[in-house]
Amino acid sequence: MPIVSLADVKTYLGLVGTADDQLISTCIADAEGKISSDTGRTFAYSSNVTRVYSTDGAASLMIRDVPSYASNQSTVTLSGATLAYGTGFWFLPDRRNPDVSVTIQLRLFDRSRPEWWKASPNWFDANMDSPRYWMSMGSPNDLVIAGPEGHPQPISGDIIGMHKKMAALLYWQAKSGASGTVNTPTGEVIDLSSDPIGYPEFVASWKARTAVAGV
Repeated sequence: MPIVSLADVKTYLGLVGTADDQLISTCIADAEGKISSDTGRTFAYSSNVTRVYSTDGAASLMIRDVPSYASNQSTVTLSGATLAYGTGFWFLPDRRNPDVSVTIQLRLFDRSRPEWWKASPNWFDANMDSPRYWMSMGSPNDLVIAGPEGHPQPISGDIIGMHKKMAALLYWQAKSGASGTVNTPTGEVIDLSSDPIGYPEFVASWKARTAVAGV
């Protein structure tokens, strides 16, 4: 589901008619791609996405944005074994939006207690008491997450606003060239040679960063 609609962007641009609808739709998709790439985020919501990751044996790693409610809707497998939420994996709340997670934790961090591996109900079958257990983990493409992805409604206003600004910039660049300025129908002056005002701050604020639940 796109962050902003064709109608949203046309209203923002102050445009009527359908002559440029295809161009604007392309600019909306390109804007989402650029913002996603620059922040490392997946803002647009999809109900069923499969992502493959390599854990390299890590206890936690960054993933694409997953809604917090997806803990009971996502299927998570590690090295072919299906994990259960709350015992085999945890989605950690995001620092900017606690309704999503960009970090998955795959095991407890605390190894200071004797027989710490008994916290897992599958410790015997998985041979977790072996000192070489974790050395066997982390083969390429060993983690698969399937389920909802992106930010659920309502989406933060600054995300929606920046998607509109970026789509508008790309539209005017396509119409007028990539340099100089353009006066929009709403009276706004857009510098076509640079990102929208506030974009660097937006990227810095929403840049995906891993979270830690404990050490």
